[in-house]
Amino acid sequence: MSTMKHENRVAQARAGMLRPELDADGKPFAGAVPALVISNLDNVKYLTGFTGSNGLVILGESEALFLTDGRYGLQSAKEVPGFERVILPQGTPLASAAGKLLAERGYKSAGFEGGHLTFNGFRTLEGAVEGKVELIARSGVVEVVREVKEPGEIEKVKKAVALADECFEHLTGFIRVGKTEKEIAWEIEVFCKTRGATRLGFDCLIGGGPNGAFIHGKAGDRPVGASGGPEFVLCDYGCEVDGYHSDITRTFVVGGEPTDEMKRIYDAVKTAQQIGLDAIKPGVAGRDVDAAVRGYLRDAGFGEMGHGTGHGLGPLVHDVPLPTFSPLATVILRPGIVATVEPGVYIEGLGGVRIEDDVVVTETGVEVLNKATKELLVLG
Repeated sequence: MSTMKHENRVAQARAGMLRPELDADGKPFAGAVPALVISNLDNVKYLTGFTGSNGLVILGESEALFLTDGRYGLQSAKEVPGFERVILPQGTPLASAAGKLLAERGYKSAGFEGGHLTFNGFRTLEGAVEGKVELIARSGVVEVVREVKEPGEIEKVKKAVALADECFEHLTGFIRVGKTEKEIAWEIEVFCKTRGATRLGFDCLIGGGPNGAFIHGKAGDRPVGASGGPEFVLCDYGCEVDGYHSDITRTFVVGGEPTDEMKRIYDAVKTAQQIGLDAIKPGVAGRDVDAAVRGYLRDAGFGEMGHGTGHGLGPLVHDVPLPTFSPLATVILRPGIVATVEPGVYIEGLGGVRIEDDVVVTETGVEVLNKATKELLVLG
């Protein structure tokens, strides 16, 4: 059998399934399993390199099976070396085929991705094993491995970040009073796609003036500067390069010099972000980074921030660990975790300010990947 592309990833996932799953207090609540049915396509892709839309992995102690349908026979032969491939007729439920294989190969128990497999998918898997295999819900086995990015993965993120920074420089010469939010969003898309991006990571979030108060507002037809005075323009965008993402937010002013209140808001967000960056280091709880950021903004009089301070970044825009920096985060930071740091303040009728960088947790602290200035720029 040919060599797997990602042997180390597979080995780590295998080691994870052979350990009991622990609760928040460190007590086992799901036992070790001799096999794991991996149905989350993001996890399948991570372990195998498969880029199609229908695939499943059965990972055993000494075997690794990849299941797909006939559309991907040739593709999987190229993309999934080292796995025993099972090619099924199109339309065959992969969970059904997986259950039959588990029973045929004599497994007495097996895990499945409890946080991913649908109820119907579980019932299909359960029916296929015909009571011969105990099914045990496991979660996070592959996600824990995915959290820490390999050096090659980090280099790909850096490429995407560099392109986002390049786009930022372009925007400083493009954005001016009268440009609509949609025009700015389209300019970002054209710029990134004509310079190496496969796609944007998400629809650009462009908010001029009062529209910037919508935390995830979509670009509309409103011209920036339409209020006739100085206003914020919030630009949140990212791009995919070589399968990995960037995610950056910068906030500009158009229509004149900012008011003292606008400067106060911007400076508070900039300071809050630096507090977050300074708090990041191995061993720190992600929720504590978030608490430092939101606590500063609360004490500065801006109330409760309406979103988390940041999320994981990688092959997905919102990648594991998710959440990374929020009151609900359970992650303890480790070197190699890639995430965003993006505090914001949003005031109805005025607008919003968000400043976002992509970062890597290092052995001693944090590396900020973005180079785009965070000084408040007045455009147009």
